[in-house]
Formats: sequence, C-alpha cells, structure tokens
Amino acid sequence: MTTNWSSDIAIAPQGALDRISARINRRGKRAFGVLKTTNEYVGVVGPREFEIWERQKRAIHARGRVEAAQRGSRLEVSFITPARTRVLVSVFYVLYALVAAGIATRQPDPTVSVEEVAVSVVGALVIAGIFVGGAQSQRKDLRAFLEEMFADVRR
Repeated sequence: MTTNWSSDIAIAPQGALDRISARINRRGKRAFGVLKTTNEYVGVVGPREFEIWERQKRAIHARGRVEAAQRGSRLEVSFITPARTRVLVSVFYVLYALVAAGIATRQPDPTVSVEEVAVSVVGALVIAGIFVGGAQSQRKDLRAFLEEMFADVRR
C-alpha cells in the first residue's frame, strides 16, 4: 500500500481509531430534512485499520492503518479506487464505445469517417477529465476530513 498521507499524532492507536469511529457513520444536517448540506463520511474501522469514504461519492476511499509510535501513533493513509469503481468505469467506456460505433455506422452512410472517430475520442477524453476532476475533489475532501479530525493532536 503506497501512503498518500501520513501524520504523527500524540494519542494512543486505540484513541485514534475511537476518534475515527466517532466521526463516521453519522447522518449530518439536512436542508428540509432531505437534502445533504455537508459531506457525510461512512466506513469501517478494524483493530488497526480503517476505510472511509463520502456517503454519496464512493469513487475514492481512504484506506489507512494506525501504528504505535514513540509518544503516540502514526496514521498512514492511501487514497484508493475500489474494484467496484474500476469495473463500473470500464463498463461505462465499453458502452460508450458501442454507442459511438452504433451512431457512426447508421444509415445512410455506414462507413466511419475520421471526424466521427475524432468526435468520439474527444468525448471520451472530456468524460475522463470529469472523472479525474471528481476523483481529485474526493481525495481533497477526504484529506481535509482527516486533517481536521486530528488537528488538535498533531505532533
């Protein structure tokens, strides 16, 4: 696991895991009782490891572990793309390619022109850019959540 974020904190490993457990899996405030107004984080916490993601933005997860260190703990976190997300994005692009090919080969001219291929490629790149931007935003939000959670006990 490649570490994307780490922090030395001045609390015991179990205290860090308890702090994470207390901050996740809680329903936040809602506008009109329905609409989410802030990010809500959910996840699982194990004996030494945890995994956190935003409730509605599941593409990027923060998977980390807490290790005992001198005078406290060390948090090591990797931001990962779960297998489910990779499979869904792959299926999306296969369907995109099939639809683009279907549109390009319609009657009255079933041959595929260079312009049609170029438009399909540009469309795929735009969608990839949107996906990458969303993933970067989710990483930034998860990092901010972790930094804010342990801001008062950092060494």
